[in-house]
Amino acid sequence: MRRSRLLLASLATAAMSVSSLTTLAVSTTAHAATTASYEAESSTNTIAGGARIATCSSCSGGHKVGYVGKGGTLQFNKVNASAAGTATVTITYLSGNARSAMLSVNGGSAKTLNFTSTGSFNTTGTMKVTVTLKSGSNTLKLANSSAYAPDFDKISVTSGSSSGGSAPTAAQLLAKVTSCSQISNGKYATDEGSPRTVSICGKKGAVFWKADMDVDCDGQRTTHCNENTDCCFQNDTTFHQSDGKPLSSENLPYIVIPSESSIFRYSQHNIQGGAVVAVIYNNKLEYAVFGDTGPTTIIGEASYATAKSLGINPSALDGGVDSGVTYIVFEGTKANPIQDHNSAVSVGEAAARAFINNN
Repeated sequence: MRRSRLLLASLATAAMSVSSLTTLAVSTTAHAATTASYEAESSTNTIAGGARIATCSSCSGGHKVGYVGKGGTLQFNKVNASAAGTATVTITYLSGNARSAMLSVNGGSAKTLNFTSTGSFNTTGTMKVTVTLKSGSNTLKLANSSAYAPDFDKISVTSGSSSGGSAPTAAQLLAKVTSCSQISNGKYATDEGSPRTVSICGKKGAVFWKADMDVDCDGQRTTHCNENTDCCFQNDTTFHQSDGKPLSSENLPYIVIPSESSIFRYSQHNIQGGAVVAVIYNNKLEYAVFGDTGPTTIIGEASYATAKSLGINPSALDGGVDSGVTYIVFEGTKANPIQDHNSAVSVGEAAARAFINNN
């Protein structure tokens, strides 16, 4: 069920005027793994055999590498690991149809990766793969001898977790938020005109609420988030990427928190733009960031990418879900940069472990 967004439109300008005040770097006290990102088009890499750089408005660096395969290769060089061991590589790619590629690490045996379609060669998607790296500098090479692979935007490499243990589960987090100690000075509605029934609750290290999910498609214009797919599209978000651009609802999991009011002021709980959030629906867990603000009396909204990752219809017109979504915002956390989803996952997992252990 979609809420009226006329009020959101009026708030956007005000939110933009204060966005410069919400860029304090708030570091997490949890010990997260180290994540580093490497752009495909970087001059450090080896792009050969017909593979070439192309402009890409939806890509993180504004470019991608295409024509990998049939002799074309892309090799990421100087991929650093602080210690030898396993690492998670998140490959951001674009492909209008299902394609495959071979990945070899440090010249070793190649592993076949099967990529699903992202919908178009202008829409990004991600694939995660576990690799073994040596201490220091590594190479990761993508190729396909018989067919074309997807186009590639970047890779992000996460290694060296010092927090220990496996990743927290949705069930473990939900077990810690079965009861509510209300910290909001009143309650919120899930849609304009509906009763105010949702409280913001407090636990050690986090605030949380349980609500619906409406789809916020604001920010950068993309294939699924623009004036044609959203009647009330706004080309800005309260918080911006490190390059100054608005966030991308289609590509970045983020949530909306009500603008500060007498009901609740998020800044008083060590929460700023880029704070990491665990979002749970149907026992699925996604880590997102606090990326936008909304009306002062309405709660329960997240980006197109958040909804899609949780199996919720992401349409800005008729998508979302009416209930059953849990939002846990970890105090004192921040993805850096805000647009790096892998940083949000890394910081989120560490913060979630701390939250589970401390409550």
